[in-house]
Amino acid sequence: MARKILITRLAGLGDVASILIPAVRLVREKEPAATIDVLTHGAGIELMSLCEEVSDVLGITQDQWPRDLTPATQSFLNIAQVIAPRGYDRIICLDTWFMPCFLAQVLIDIGLNVEGNHLDRPVSDFFNALHTGQLPADYFGTAFMASSYPRMSDWLRPWWRTPHPHVNYPEYYLIHCCGLGDSINPRLPIEADTAFWEAAGGRPIVATSFRGTTAIKHYKQADALTSLLRQAGYHVWTGFDGSLPMRTTLSRLAVTNLLVTVATSTQWLAKLAGCPSLMLPGAMHPAILGAEHTMDQTVDCQYCCQRGCPAGRDYACMDVPAQDVMARIRRILAG
Repeated sequence: MARKILITRLAGLGDVASILIPAVRLVREKEPAATIDVLTHGAGIELMSLCEEVSDVLGITQDQWPRDLTPATQSFLNIAQVIAPRGYDRIICLDTWFMPCFLAQVLIDIGLNVEGNHLDRPVSDFFNALHTGQLPADYFGTAFMASSYPRMSDWLRPWWRTPHPHVNYPEYYLIHCCGLGDSINPRLPIEADTAFWEAAGGRPIVATSFRGTTAIKHYKQADALTSLLRQAGYHVWTGFDGSLPMRTTLSRLAVTNLLVTVATSTQWLAKLAGCPSLMLPGAMHPAILGAEHTMDQTVDCQYCCQRGCPAGRDYACMDVPAQDVMARIRRILAG
């Protein structure tokens, strides 16, 4: 009888595209006859439904993930009771956030075969320590996580500063930290949107994604660059805000010549469709992102990898002159 496997990744859309899809492929290579299900949430549910290697997509809704700890733990205890009867022979937790690791520990305590990341203690011990105030001060930062993968601790250090054969985010995590395989395949078999390509009338197609979820991922000269692109005659499109179906987004990316993007999930979607990216990295180090093209460093405090602007310079690293980006786009598209 074929084995049943569940792989969990409950982080954002970019993580689903860059981690969960390649992980499914790595597991499939080693267990070609297995039935592989995934557990994810948000926009990742729609994306994983396009992955042919996946038999079933289990989704956690926003309502099932309350912000407050007490209702969240109760909800995830209920989710564990849904997962347990499905008879998985192997459950792989690739998450590094607290609640998914809590769920993995619940499944371990039930007696299921879980590998990857989980809490550092049984759930009953966690609740006792929580109620008695005995958890370490940094527990909900990184101290909560234990792992069956011996190199997972490397993930918690600034690994991108040290030369390593697996330099970008998904490679380092899946190959080095998790040890799931030797190389990853970031592509999905997406049907190209030929009607969209024909509508461009032979003009180069450029997609733009200039805003992420935080201020450090907002490109300040977005309007100016968009105007320059249109004046140059490029067919410009955007729409990475969830307004388009995922299949449509990927099909359009499959015929797009270049994506110009900040460090957000859009880059990883482009990789699924085989579309090259020009990255405006802001605070993120280029070694993490692995984009095909990256704008040069603009200020000396760049690559801090912080959500805010610790130097107090109003996110100067995101104020790249539109003319400089335009010149780089011209060079890329000229081949």
